[in-house]
Amino acid sequence: MTLFRKTLIPTWSKRTLHTRLQRPISVAPMVDITTPQFLELLHIISGKDRYDYYTEMHHCQAVLHHADHLDRFVGAPRSNIVVQLGGSEIEPMAKATKLLQDYGYKHVNINNGCPSPNVQHGSFGAVLMRTPELVSDMLSAMVKHNVTIPVTVKCRTGVDHQDDFEFLTNYVKTLNQSERPPPHLIVHARKCILKGLSPKQNRMIPPLNYERVFELSRAFPDLPITINGGFTEVDQIKSVLEKVDGCMIGRKVMDEPIFLQALDQEIYKDDQVKSIDQITTEYLDYVDKLYSRPISKDEYGLPPATLMVRPLMPLYKGRQGRNFRRHIQEKLKHDKLPTQFSNLVSASLMQSKI
Repeated sequence: MTLFRKTLIPTWSKRTLHTRLQRPISVAPMVDITTPQFLELLHIISGKDRYDYYTEMHHCQAVLHHADHLDRFVGAPRSNIVVQLGGSEIEPMAKATKLLQDYGYKHVNINNGCPSPNVQHGSFGAVLMRTPELVSDMLSAMVKHNVTIPVTVKCRTGVDHQDDFEFLTNYVKTLNQSERPPPHLIVHARKCILKGLSPKQNRMIPPLNYERVFELSRAFPDLPITINGGFTEVDQIKSVLEKVDGCMIGRKVMDEPIFLQALDQEIYKDDQVKSIDQITTEYLDYVDKLYSRPISKDEYGLPPATLMVRPLMPLYKGRQGRNFRRHIQEKLKHDKLPTQFSNLVSASLMQSKI
């Protein structure tokens, strides 16, 4: 497995930081955000294989259903793409992971942190923190199905009133009793409240508890831990990487994908960054290549132009950004032909500058 190696990050202080993760900084899984198109944009912005990019969560049954075209359903396999799986059934979870491995994906993550009502209804996501024995059995099933790629877990610090340190440590101890313990744990530094709060409110209302994650890392020194939740500044990320092995960023990259370039410059000391125009051109080339591929009626189709243009929106701010969104939305109402995508976007950008 290539999940771990001792990585030396160029120093931002007087010493070099040691981390056990090959890529200590990652972009969080976000539903309807970390789509294949958005992840492609991130690769264009920072294509140096420095960051792990997590897909939005895919249910294990959906992965099995789309077995013949996972590159279009999940996104192209790359060394730094982490496919997040959801589900509560042991065999389908193991079979989906093996299928992803055979398709070329290098890393799978099991969701134990999503609090949405639909996910709760399916008995997966955050509710699995209450049944860690089931998660442990899922991990053990990977052995029977010859899964060799890393299978990690992403969780919260607690669920509802089960939010003390003993609950969290018992959860981790149970996972570690699996035949195949997780080699890496990602912890969103908030508990979740399953009744009464929406998924959005669960990202904001329960207070962040970074110290709980640091305490967990000290309690399990052999388990690399990544912390997630509320990281929006480079200095924050630098600081936290001196306490845990990894830092996961979510909404900051959603709102400002170009933030990856700030990390490139300030952490990796790389000033070779692309302009917004260059990033846009490369993204349009990617979309053109997708739409130029013949697809039969029986095949899984490509996203409509309205979804393809969405990743570009946060690149353009202020007056130009508002004008661009207005122009492109108007054009796509009248001309949705994929072959015209680049021309429509380019024309809208030109108009937005006037």
